[in-house]
Amino acid sequence: MDQATFNKKYVDFCAPFVKGLQKIYSTMLHSEIKPLKPEMRQSGNDLHGDYSAVMGMNGRYHEGANAWPFRGSLLISWPEASYLKIASAMVGVEYTEYCEEIADVGSEICNMTMGSAKTVLVEIGYRIEMSIPTAITGKNHQLKAQKDVSTIMLPFECSLGNFFIDISFAFNDV
Repeated sequence: MDQATFNKKYVDFCAPFVKGLQKIYSTMLHSEIKPLKPEMRQSGNDLHGDYSAVMGMNGRYHEGANAWPFRGSLLISWPEASYLKIASAMVGVEYTEYCEEIADVGSEICNMTMGSAKTVLVEIGYRIEMSIPTAITGKNHQLKAQKDVSTIMLPFECSLGNFFIDISFAFNDV
């Protein structure tokens, strides 16, 4: 697969995640999110978060008689103030500090986003196996881009607080 074809497939792959996340914020958190300027991330180009959720995936992309194995991940990360606001909106109780009651909020949003995206991706030829979301907590933890995988970081603006997602994607033979 040439680079131009890969680039188009990558854009087509990313769009359902953004749309799914917008739907989740709108319906579950009663808030709108606005994507800002995306940035390609390279290995060694580290980001920092306070509360993050990551979910790996792999599978095959089918197009006509051709099929290509792929791998990727979805990572969503929130600063502490944003995480507390989304947890409060989701649970219906105001939280001013992190506690076990809201430990899974980020993972749930990640899981719902992946599920929404998977529905669309299956329709365009992807057969996806997903992992269980993993929560990462800790003030200013380091988030590294995967080596040999294309990763786009997309920041979002929201009244509940800004946050970002990383969508990683690679065909195993590219």
